[in-house]
Amino acid sequence: MKSIGFIGAGNMGSAIGQGLRTAHPDLSISFYDLDGSKSEQSAKDCHGRVCGSYEELFSAAQVLVIAVKPQHLNSLFSEIQQLSEGREFISIVAGKPIRLFTEQLQTNKVIRFMPNLAAKVGESVVGISAVDGLEAEFRETAFEAARAIGMPVELPEELMPAITGLSGSGIAYVFAFLHAMALGGTDAGFSYSQALEIAYATCRGAVKVLRSEGVGPAEYLTRVTSAGGTTIKGIKALEEGGLTPTVMEAIQAAAQRAREIENEL
Repeated sequence: MKSIGFIGAGNMGSAIGQGLRTAHPDLSISFYDLDGSKSEQSAKDCHGRVCGSYEELFSAAQVLVIAVKPQHLNSLFSEIQQLSEGREFISIVAGKPIRLFTEQLQTNKVIRFMPNLAAKVGESVVGISAVDGLEAEFRETAFEAARAIGMPVELPEELMPAITGLSGSGIAYVFAFLHAMALGGTDAGFSYSQALEIAYATCRGAVKVLRSEGVGPAEYLTRVTSAGGTTIKGIKALEEGGLTPTVMEAIQAAAQRAREIENEL
């Protein structure tokens, strides 16, 4: 696999680096961040290399992963335009279209990723969009990187905001649901830590059952909901609280915000 260099060493860059290191122990991974302490920490977490400048990073890596916040892109472009012509880039910058990078970096070798934090344990969904006519070798490198951190989902770029709402931001909704379950368990008599462990195991089991039998959650919900039983009372409370429309609205709200960011060029 080609050597990888991260421009930006925040949470997501570090998470992807850790996932890549686990899948490819011998891979060359380098980091450069304006905050040197972040570069050092990410390099330590990933057993990678700290670079002291953009020039050093571009010399060390064949593929550059742009992992900075959207508001920092303009200053980044001004710093690396002299180094970027013809180079290969993967962007994980939320809400920024491929054409922005091809225009600013003078290269048509750009792929866009939308991962989530589960990349660090190799369990991220990775939305992928690429420019037309991308050369096969770089395309395969990018998909190999995506497979190393989870499940690649190739999609047209217009669906990037949607996968941001569903998966990129969606992992946070799962955190919120698990916390809510643990609070409910605490209210019912468990300690919070014990309730949280039970919630973890319950969610793992639910996904495993659905995967093993190849059925959808709605079908299984009807199987486990007995007339006049405990589960139907709980489901009724969830629906009275607006669970389904609230989750749908959360995904739409995040997707809409991603669309707004995309238009803020």
